[in-house]
Amino acid sequence: MVEGCPRIASRWPAGPSGHRVVSAVRDRRYDRWRDVNGTPVPVGARVEQTGVDARMGAPRSRRHQRGEVISRGTTRLRVRFDGNETLVSIRPHVVRMVMA
Repeated sequence: MVEGCPRIASRWPAGPSGHRVVSAVRDRRYDRWRDVNGTPVPVGARVEQTGVDARMGAPRSRRHQRGEVISRGTTRLRVRFDGNETLVSIRPHVVRMVMA
């Protein structure tokens, strides 16, 4: 603890070393690169848009379309949907992995 700084209360208990311990359950709830079913989405995977949220790059017009993950940004996947040459930036939580 730094002198002069008030102690910040935490909802996670401190472990034996004095550091806060975050459970594995919390880690599994949010994973930047998991799809709607919780499956990790690697580059090169085939995905289908399942959700609709324009703020996440998932408009209603593209629902149920399939594409290939070309790369990853900081928070979004870059997907080339079938029949479209442009890359689309979309959050992984509105797609699901499909078999090729």
